[in-house]
Amino acid sequence: IERTKHLALKQKAQWTRKGTLPAFQVNLQTDLVHRYTAFVVENVRILPSPKWVQERLQSLGVNSINNVVDVTNLVMLELGQPLHAFDYDKIRNHGFSIREAKGGEKVTTLDGQTFSLPQGALVIEDEKRLIDLAGIKGGDVSAIDETTKHVIYQAAVFDPRRIYTTKKALNYRTPASDIYAHGVDWEGTERALERALVLLAELKGKGTLVQKIDIYPRPWQRRAIPFEPAKAHNLLGIQIRESEMIGILKSLGCQVERAKGKYRVIPPSWRHDLEIQEDCTEEVGRIFGFHNIPAQLPAETIAVPERNDALFWQDIIQDTLKEAGFTELYTYSFIGERDRELLNYTSEEKEKLVELENPLSEDAKYLRPTLLDNLLKHAAFSSRLEPAQELCLFETGTVFAQGEKGPEETRMLAALMASHSTSGEELFYSLKGVLDTVFSRIGIPNFWYDDFGQTPDIGGRPSLWREKRSAEVKGGNKEIGFLGEIASRPLVSLKLERNVVAFELNLNELTELATEEREYAPISRYPAAMRDIAVLVPAHTRVAEVMNIIVAAGGKLLMDVDLFDLYEGDKIPKGMKSMAFRLVYQAQDRTLTSEEVDLVHTKITEALLGNPEWEVR
Repeated sequence: IERTKHLALKQKAQWTRKGTLPAFQVNLQTDLVHRYTAFVVENVRILPSPKWVQERLQSLGVNSINNVVDVTNLVMLELGQPLHAFDYDKIRNHGFSIREAKGGEKVTTLDGQTFSLPQGALVIEDEKRLIDLAGIKGGDVSAIDETTKHVIYQAAVFDPRRIYTTKKALNYRTPASDIYAHGVDWEGTERALERALVLLAELKGKGTLVQKIDIYPRPWQRRAIPFEPAKAHNLLGIQIRESEMIGILKSLGCQVERAKGKYRVIPPSWRHDLEIQEDCTEEVGRIFGFHNIPAQLPAETIAVPERNDALFWQDIIQDTLKEAGFTELYTYSFIGERDRELLNYTSEEKEKLVELENPLSEDAKYLRPTLLDNLLKHAAFSSRLEPAQELCLFETGTVFAQGEKGPEETRMLAALMASHSTSGEELFYSLKGVLDTVFSRIGIPNFWYDDFGQTPDIGGRPSLWREKRSAEVKGGNKEIGFLGEIASRPLVSLKLERNVVAFELNLNELTELATEEREYAPISRYPAAMRDIAVLVPAHTRVAEVMNIIVAAGGKLLMDVDLFDLYEGDKIPKGMKSMAFRLVYQAQDRTLTSEEVDLVHTKITEALLGNPEWEVR
């Protein structure tokens, strides 16, 4: 039987023997089928497979169906070429087409599942009816059963990338789809079908081969790889005889030709992974035995790398938080569809999410916009395991958001404290103290806290923070993060029955502001004088406003100001709060007299009374 010539032009090729069946027609409507080979077998017998076949398939995780179907699985497991069997009589008009699916088309497979197909999935269609999900699973409408008389055995070479993307989009995998996704031998289809006929006869399926179909638009091209033994020696770090290396390559099915003192290696059609000299050298090392290659230290001098400032300061920050009793976490960079509802995303926050084109699962559909989402989920999980324990957690990592020119990445630092017994206000000041320590360790003196804005400049999620209990963290005039209590809605959704405070900072901004420079001043040899002052102010007044006035009025003799008491309650007028400060006066060149201290203290009092709503007590 001769092959029909000019396959690339005709896109069809058929061989026939005597038989009663009309010729079967196959039409390729896509270039994603690199080769399509099929045998039409007339008058087969459908029987249960013998015990040895059933046991062999079962040991390899495949169910036995009948002798005709079991042949396809035996060949796939033996030769690595997936086969499929169609019932000839169930295919309308004695032919079908192979094409790419339109988005939303439906097909029902042999296991009874109905799939809505993604755009571009490979399908087989007869008379406007999908009968097969090509390369993944056969369709139920053309299944082999006890009434089958004539069979079409198919051995095809489908595009690996398209099979892979289809099975991932459907979240559905089969042994055939896994093999196709890695690539099969373009030259092995006819050999696999011939082996299937041998097995069919052995399993008493009888049948007569009446037609061969082979469509091979662009036959596999031999590719030659330059191979230099000296380069292989350098890569492996050991001298292997040239004849031994050539023998190893030939034993793997490669053809080796010598030309002008060099070698050309032509891999067999089933070795798609051999593309460059390094691939061939690896095969030589593998067969020679990596255990036969002695371990040896590199001969080159290893230079000390330049300091990475981002990692340097990140290490210091991480060490500081660990010393403060925090536990470091490493969470996934993804969130899922369920997380958007569980963590109460607003519509604007949903729009800024970066969605993955090929997610691993529904729980990893989006890239995280903030580190706090996964920290809160972990805190909720830990709270159920250790209900009484106070939680102190932190993480450094990358967050993602939609920018003007596409997705943007930002390195962030986030930490949280969660407690049953401690109030939110106390936790807030505890975490603020930890943050102050971090800033002190990395040399940022000019940081401060401002009112929380609803349109933050550094991304994140404004809806996570509790109103009037959160603040923006600023370095100079630049916003670098947030600090405050977490809003109640996400805590309720997560069943996290604790007070939770957190901060999230931009690590890139911290790195730019951090410095190793320090200023030192000699400690005064003269004693300090301390005075206390209490100020009654409206409830909306910030501590920083009062402290700024005290520092400005105190001048050089005022060495330190600390807030030691903040009171709101029944003993003061409604809508007011009392702030108590401890003032430290000291000079570098003398002991201050009471009159000097009184003079500066009076000046501070008058400056505070300059605001008509304030009262010094």
